[in-house]
Amino acid sequence: METTAMPSLSLPHRFYRAMQKRHSDVLFHGDITRRALALTFDDGPHPRDTPQVLEVLAQHNVCSTFFLIGQSVERNPQLVNQIHKNGHQLALHCYRHMPFPLENASSLKRQLDRSRNAIANACGISPDSIRHIRPPYGIFTARTLSRLNGWGYRLVLWDNMPLHFLQPSKWTTAQILNWSLPGSVVVLHDGHGHGRQVAQILDSVLPELKAKGFEFVTIEQMQKSPTGETK
Repeated sequence: METTAMPSLSLPHRFYRAMQKRHSDVLFHGDITRRALALTFDDGPHPRDTPQVLEVLAQHNVCSTFFLIGQSVERNPQLVNQIHKNGHQLALHCYRHMPFPLENASSLKRQLDRSRNAIANACGISPDSIRHIRPPYGIFTARTLSRLNGWGYRLVLWDNMPLHFLQPSKWTTAQILNWSLPGSVVVLHDGHGHGRQVAQILDSVLPELKAKGFEFVTIEQMQKSPTGETK
């Protein structure tokens, strides 16, 4: 497949490598010596968009991680359970998509507890098993990070976020193929009407990435060492 030239819409990987060294308790990328990718989705579940994404992932036998919005989880518990049954990892995004630094500590903790319990209840799993979190817009402060760590969460960001909601699909396709490196964490969105577009992009890029020798892992799997220990 011939990739399309595109404008530079993503920060260079050297920035994310530097950020990973500066914030060792935040996951920007995984092991750069392992040819693995963590495909992640934000802003779901959405009753129209998420099933389209799930269908393509199933067709290509690819596992991923879904960072879910609590309010949407409460409205779509059966869809959350379907994500879980399909073998994907469930993680937290937020409850109402407000930047965490704008929330006071007690309110934020209540919202996250509520979101985590809603996910757990939908799937019949322990709330304690849901520990990865991605803040809305990727915004966090030192105080936010300290609070999340204290509550037992592990912050997850990314090193490849195609702006598929702002640009033509061919640019997003090119960015995924050209910017995905060993250990990359890729972000797409399965809400806000993006389902069909994202599903079509996935159907195009997943075979190409597999042909390049990439395997697809969840965030939980990405954090495990070759011995099976969690980093």
